[in-house]
Amino acid sequence: MNQRLLWISLFTLVFGCKNKVEDANYLIKNVRLIDVEKGIVEENRSVAISGEEIIAVYDGDVNAGESVNVIDASGKYLIPGLWDMHTHYNWNYHFFNPVLIANGVTGVREMWGIPDTVKSIRDRTEAGKILGLDIYSAGSIIDGVPPIWPGSSGVADSAEAVAEVRKQVEEGMDFLKVYSLLSRESYFAIVEEARKNDIPFAGHVPSSISMWEAIEAGQQSAEHFYGILEACTSDPEKLQEQAKKGFSSPEKANFLVDGFDQAIFDSLATVLAKSDTWLSPTLVVLRNISNLDDSTITQDPRMEYIPSFFDQMWNRGSSRSKEHYDAARRKFELELSLMGDLEKAGVKILAGTDYPNPFCFPGFSLHDELELMVIGGMSNAAALRAATLNPALFMKKDDTFGSIQKGKKASLVLLDENPLADINNVRTVNAVFLRGKYLNRSKLDSLLEETKKLVSD
Repeated sequence: MNQRLLWISLFTLVFGCKNKVEDANYLIKNVRLIDVEKGIVEENRSVAISGEEIIAVYDGDVNAGESVNVIDASGKYLIPGLWDMHTHYNWNYHFFNPVLIANGVTGVREMWGIPDTVKSIRDRTEAGKILGLDIYSAGSIIDGVPPIWPGSSGVADSAEAVAEVRKQVEEGMDFLKVYSLLSRESYFAIVEEARKNDIPFAGHVPSSISMWEAIEAGQQSAEHFYGILEACTSDPEKLQEQAKKGFSSPEKANFLVDGFDQAIFDSLATVLAKSDTWLSPTLVVLRNISNLDDSTITQDPRMEYIPSFFDQMWNRGSSRSKEHYDAARRKFELELSLMGDLEKAGVKILAGTDYPNPFCFPGFSLHDELELMVIGGMSNAAALRAATLNPALFMKKDDTFGSIQKGKKASLVLLDENPLADINNVRTVNAVFLRGKYLNRSKLDSLLEETKKLVSD
């Protein structure tokens, strides 16, 4: 063999051989991988999955052994599994597991967990007895006395607050949820005891606390925009008078809109961005409760996935005045318009729906939430991060979830279209991997049908 042929042979040997996958259950070939951190598309990638884990990500073509199930994903896009970071999952999970998974939701933050129920779901999911999601869970809501919601934990003073924190730590909950009617004494007792026990606290910013104080106290997340507009009023003294008229009174809503100070908001956003506090705006539930007099909300065709007793619970707006809804819409439109400013300031955002509150549809409404974020001014990439990487960072589980890398859980969503071009493309779910279990479009359709049957029985 002459020298030229020798060099050709060596080049072919070194550079011409493809990677070969032998020890994987699945190989997703020729996929466009979405790097959610950078907000870019990586072309021609292949992802190998073994058991529940991603074992390799390849750049370029790959050969597969005979025992490997190959999925040709040419022209499709792969994203990390979606997380809904504000849910009430454990109450009716048997109805909603199928429809959540069919929409690409692979994890939830439970905002009012029943310890025994959460443990049971986790145990049966791990044992393969149910097709369940990953859960990050609070215990019982910690509120003032009497609490807003029957069954939540009302605490009257610091001693009761400390006792409740210790109880929930003993129950093994992931975080504490604080609520609207907590007194200042009780709230700051929770703050101190949470620090001693190294457990995060998140939830509503209580009416007795300012948003500035909640940030300073280290509240892990603030939900529903509560406390944001109140912190940005040009007339804080008058705010106290308006608050006496009721939390959701039209007078208070109009006051918050008319008295909104952009300069104060910009300052708050800067402080929030530099802090460890995240914002979970739950735009979809804010929109819905501001529009319960609108038939496009209350006659949504996705009601076919909701049990009839939910339909009966959801307020269709008959008991409230036009004045109420006009004011509520003004307030929501202002909150929505701030999303772009929050992104520009660097505020850390989580996507959550607060299902099953009125007309929040498990799975579907997480897509709605991302759409609203973009309508409000956020980029497609930032909205996508709010349901993928950001939850992982928030939970300090970014070594396990949130991006598509070797060693991470194989909870993934295969899309027909690019969500970085249009966030609504998160709706084009072609297949889902749930901790390594492959669910193609046919199986996802059967899950949707399963939900319809469950809710109609």
